[in-house]
Amino acid sequence: MSTRSCWNRLPRGPGPGPTRGFTLIELLVVIAIIGILIALLLPAVQAAREAARRAQCTNNLKQIMLAVLNYENQNKCFPICFAHYNEGGADGSGMSWMTGILPFIEAKALYDSLDYRGSVEAGLGVKRSGNLEFIKQFPPPYYCPSDGKGQKLQMNVWRLEGIPFAATNYAGVLGPHNGGNGSLFGGLPDCHNYLTYKIAECTGCFWRHSWMAPVTIGSIRDGTSNTLAVGEVVPEYNSFLAWALGNGVVRHSNAPLNYVKSPFNPSDPLPVTFNDWPNHSFVSRHPGGVHFVFADGHVSFLSESIDRTVYWALGTRDGGEVIPGGTP
Repeated sequence: MSTRSCWNRLPRGPGPGPTRGFTLIELLVVIAIIGILIALLLPAVQAAREAARRAQCTNNLKQIMLAVLNYENQNKCFPICFAHYNEGGADGSGMSWMTGILPFIEAKALYDSLDYRGSVEAGLGVKRSGNLEFIKQFPPPYYCPSDGKGQKLQMNVWRLEGIPFAATNYAGVLGPHNGGNGSLFGGLPDCHNYLTYKIAECTGCFWRHSWMAPVTIGSIRDGTSNTLAVGEVVPEYNSFLAWALGNGVVRHSNAPLNYVKSPFNPSDPLPVTFNDWPNHSFVSRHPGGVHFVFADGHVSFLSESIDRTVYWALGTRDGGEVIPGGTP
């Protein structure tokens, strides 16, 4: 007998029985369990992602302020701004303080490509034809990853309508000034319009004609650890937030944090800019508050419920205010 025939005669067990499938109830139970697990895990995943975005936003602000301090060390003043119209005997070139620090945020090639010489009113300055491709670029430290709509071009900048500007999620602190007639929240007298008020300087660290009275470390007499320098903003709520434009990188600190004109109309070609300039606020996409970097380089998340007296005091560099409870 062959070996193979021996194999064929080995005892065999019973063949496979009928296959049993899931019942409808079992299937529904499995689906319900999966749904519960997703419901439990999704908030944790979203929270982890937002924590990572907030960490990146914090790093952006630190990088920006480090660049400002490096600029100050080299030039003996903070980077300056010019309005995009002539005032005070200087060409209104429109140059912003954010342009000045480009070499210190690893964007020297972009800085070298820009030419702000001349007046915007003469078709030069930031409006110079050779600049138009470069002011549309988005330097990474200038936008917050939590703002999914932040990296959009702004096309309706006052007096520069039709010219595309890359937006930014950060602006310099001008101080707790009231922004002119119509302010809902009071504050120090308006200072942002030199042609109207003939005031050369504001009480914060940045304003649109700061070339007239450049800020130095020595002029921050309230202490660099007690003075807000740069905070978060949301371009969707304002058509005047362009990093390359001196008028577009400053914000009052008189209005409450995360204040947005209500109702906000995204179809308005000039949202908030004309209708609510005196009440512009620092705003973020992070729930509950706004990130700021102080003049010494440390970053804090200020609650939108912060006491107004404390917030206003933090917005000035030489106010001599006593901050109850210390710096946040």
